[in-house]
Amino acid sequence: MGDPSKTILCPRCNIPKRYLGTKRFHEGHRWGILGDLGELFVNKEAFDVYACPRCGGVEFFVDGIGEEMRPS
Repeated sequence: MGDPSKTILCPRCNIPKRYLGTKRFHEGHRWGILGDLGELFVNKEAFDVYACPRCGGVEFFVDGIGEEMRPS
């Protein structure tokens, strides 16, 4: 995991969280007959996700913001 000074520690377990990847989430609902066209009107966000391997606590970070502060 990159620079140890940038390790994200679990506040409960005090061990490093693991990077689970970038996940995309969106607000909205199913668009029925509009299908993929309806998805154009949905607010989508991508988050970098980190989880504690011991307690399962999860932390989200907005993709593309502050990445230099997180482990590589």
